[in-house]
Formats: sequence, structure tokens, C-alpha cells
Amino acid sequence: MELARGANALVAASAVSLVLEWDGDREVDPHALLLATTGKIRSDDDFVFFNAPRHPSGAVVLEQITIGRAGLAVHLSEIEPGVDRVVIAGSVATGSFQDVPTLVISVQDDGRRLFDHRISSPESVQAMVFGEFYRRDGGWKFRAVGQGWSSGLRGLAEEFGVAVDDDQAPPSPPAVPAVPPPMAGAEVSAPVMAPGWYVAPQSAGQLQWWDGTAWTGDRRPQHPQHDPATCERCGRPRAVRRVGGAPPSRRTDRSAVGRLVVDSPCQWCLREVHQLMETWRGQAWQVLTADGPRGARWAELWVVLRFHMVSEFTGREALRPLAIAHLERMVAFAFADDQIDQEELDDFDRTVSELEAAADLSAAGSLIHGLRQRMLRGRSLTQVRAGELPRVSRPDLHLEMDELLHVDVDAVQIRYLASGPKQSAGRLIGSSRKLRFIGDGAGSELAWAKIVSVRHEYDTVVIDATTARGGGRYRVRDAEFVAAVLEGTLRIAKRRVLAPGQRDSRAIPQDVKSQVWQRDAGKCAECGAQEYLEFDHVIPWSRGGATSVDNLQILCRGCNLAKGARI
Repeated sequence: MELARGANALVAASAVSLVLEWDGDREVDPHALLLATTGKIRSDDDFVFFNAPRHPSGAVVLEQITIGRAGLAVHLSEIEPGVDRVVIAGSVATGSFQDVPTLVISVQDDGRRLFDHRISSPESVQAMVFGEFYRRDGGWKFRAVGQGWSSGLRGLAEEFGVAVDDDQAPPSPPAVPAVPPPMAGAEVSAPVMAPGWYVAPQSAGQLQWWDGTAWTGDRRPQHPQHDPATCERCGRPRAVRRVGGAPPSRRTDRSAVGRLVVDSPCQWCLREVHQLMETWRGQAWQVLTADGPRGARWAELWVVLRFHMVSEFTGREALRPLAIAHLERMVAFAFADDQIDQEELDDFDRTVSELEAAADLSAAGSLIHGLRQRMLRGRSLTQVRAGELPRVSRPDLHLEMDELLHVDVDAVQIRYLASGPKQSAGRLIGSSRKLRFIGDGAGSELAWAKIVSVRHEYDTVVIDATTARGGGRYRVRDAEFVAAVLEGTLRIAKRRVLAPGQRDSRAIPQDVKSQVWQRDAGKCAECGAQEYLEFDHVIPWSRGGATSVDNLQILCRGCNLAKGARI
């Protein structure tokens, strides 16, 4: 059976051979990359190639390479559980795959061909993914890919997490996109060719810009794409050297692994690219804060990179810190009114997914997880304040027939007397009927009808009541949660539950949040931290402080709690 590009088939055998066959005298080096669910290798051991021909597990082994034939033995039953896919790729040292005619990839079971995939129109690239084995329903399937990598083996390896050493950064400019241009005079629709530089239809040696719908008047010379000593962007020479490694005739074991080292990016392009990226970062931030990572303006950012022949890798590197700052900003804005709607949580999750695809945020996984946990907790507290109250069982507490217990926690009551603050340890108990405090030698009960408001300030719950007895401050663990439960109970008792979509009176207008964030540069006004940021009223809202730009500041959680201790 012959598989077309993109087609897949079930692999019933537990061990197979993947065989490459071609005509001509070119040497094709096969490779295998064992990928985790992240789409990256777990370590360099998961990259099987000529200098490391055997995976430590023995599941993938490089077989004999000869002119016109190469192969890999793949023992599917021995692949470790942490491996989700095995990508089969190949590269040529000189020329491109257009110089390798009649290239066929076949999956065989003990010499019997299961299916073939013929590379019918090879691209002018030095590296290519031929296919991949992937898990499905407890078994394995094979998908024919046939995708070329215009940036060569280096670009392919980095895509899957293999480290390639550079003496200096940033990385070298990209190759010209390896997408077949249309024939002169042929009709081309936007889905066939993305905006980019392609060989000019009527001018050999020239590239012409295709804007997605038509050719424009922009042209530039076409430079060699696969000469490592020549900049593919401007055509000027740059230094490239290989460090270590055995020559092709002595490719044996992992100790002979060599490194391809680019001494520096093209010095002619370096300044120009740096200046361009400074402007690009500013534009990217404006688009993120206005529309998020979506829409026509977002797509245009990446078209700009292609027009200036700057690699998307460089764009992703520049975008990564902006993406993290944008997520921090989203969370801080969402918490500005202590209320997280489901729409805000959904928008955060969608933005994370879009930015992970655009900027590769795998290195910031723990930070993003922490931000999402904050959003989930905020959503939970919002639901509690809206009346979705917990139920607590306390058999030793006497309750009325229809009375429900919602909170029972250790607390310290703080009362301010003429002689100074007095603290009494006990328990704070909130039910559907009343609020109780039971302490050593002291206690109080207060019906909800006599309570005006409940709020949390730092590590205390503040009860405002029409009577002094029962009101006041209570220091508890997780004051935010306890205050949310009591506030929800009060709202139900007084029939003041917010309607869906209704905002709390403490909400900060969007334009005010934007002005404060810009003024404080997205950092804590006290210590300069950029994580766990919150909007803080300089004069507390509970004490009459205005919700204005002048009375708001950005604080991190640590400085906000320290301020509460001072107050």
C-alpha cells in the first residue's frame, strides 16, 4: 500500500524496519527523534543519528548506510511510556533533496513491505521529516509527512528541542521559504501560498514578494540557501566552523559527536535586525494589549518578519518575555475588582494556548500554572460570594432545625480599646442564621440583619455591624476565603446576590487600570517585582480611598501583605 502525503496507517507489528531507497550517488543520513507529549525530546539521548546510532533503550537503532539505501530498526514494543511520537527524518550534507531522485520510504515487517511513501516533488531543502510513528488507542500508527526544512538540519533539530551551540546570539537570519512558487501566469489563491518571498515568475535569480493574493513590486536578489558561509539574507560571507566530531567515514559512537558552530550572525545584518526587532517588540506589545494574540493585526506582525527575512525563531524569542508580561497583566486586571467571571477564565486559557503556540512558553510552565491556579481560585471565590456556599458538618454545635453551617475556623478577635488592642483567641462560626464568635471566657452572636458588610483586609476579616458587639476584626487563616463565604451568606440573607454579569461597586474602570499599569511599567511600585501583581488603593477603599489613577498603584503580593501589616 502506498501512502499519500498526510495519510496514516495502523502498524500491527511490534518491530519494523523503516527503509530509505533512492537513485543517484548522494548520501542521505537518516535520523530519529523520540518525542514526549510536549513535542520535544526529553534529552539529547532521544536524538538518534550517525554519531549516536542506537537509543539507550534499544528501541531505535540506525542500520547500515550505503549509497542508495539506509534504514532504521524501530522496536515499537520497547519504546518507553514517556515517548509519544518517533519522528523519522533525514538530511543531506551537500546540495538539496531535489538532487535525490526517486526517494521512497517504506515500513517493513521482517522484509515484507507494509506500506510505502514516495517523495514525489522534493523541495530544495537539506533536511526533511519523512514520517512519524505515533501512539493511538493503545497501539501505533504511521503518518507520511514529507515536510522539508528550509533552515536545514539545524532548524529541524532545534524545532524538536535539540540544542545546537552558537558562540554568539542572536541566531543567524533564516533561509528563503522552501515553498514552490507558482508558474508564471498561473492563478494562485491565498490558501496555496502564504505571504513571503518566492522566486520571481519571470526573473531568474530574483525573489519577489507575494502578499497572499498578488505579486507586488518588491524584489530582492536570490542568494544561496544552503551555503553555511554565505548569509541567506544579504549574500555576504559569514564564518561557520565545525567543532569536534568524526568525518563521515569514521562515524561510530556518541563520543564522536560534532557541533556545527556559527561563529556569529552576519555582521552586515546584525545591526539592522536588532533595530527592526526593537520596533517589532513595541508593535507586538500594542497588539497584545489591544486585541490579544489573534486577529489580522497579529498575523501582520509575522508577515513583517517574513518581509524583512527575519526568522520566526527570532520573533518567538522576542515575543516570549512579552507573552509572560501580558499574562501577568491579564491576571492583575481580572483581579482588580476581586471578581473573576467565567468569561475571564476562558479568555485567559485561550490566550495561554495561543501564546504557547506562538512563543514556546514551555520554560515558563510553572509560572503559567501558578497564574492559572490564581484565576481558578478567583473564580471559585466569586462563585462563593454569589451564593454557592460550602456546607460544614459540626455535630457538637447546636443549630436550629433549618440552620445551615457554612464556615467554622480558628480566629483571633481584635478589639480596639482605650488601653490598646485586645486579642482573644476562639472560633468564628458563620451559619445561614447568624455569625458567632466563641472564645475563652467571651463570645458573641450577631444576626445577619445587624451586619452591614463583610470584607477581607490582608489577613483579617472585617465585620461592619450596626452594633459594636459582634463586629470588628478577626484574624484567620485564608481571610480571603472566609470573607468570601461570609459575604455570600450575608448577600443571601439580605437578598443582595449579584445578578449574573453584574459587577461589584469596587470595579476599576479599564482605562484607569491601563493608565496605572503603564505608569508603574507593569512592576511592583515598592520592589520592582513582575510576578503576582495586584492593584492596590494607596488610601484603602474601605476607608474612603478613591478608585482613581492617583490613588491606585501596582504592588506584588508580598509588598501588599507588608503594607497590611503596617496598617
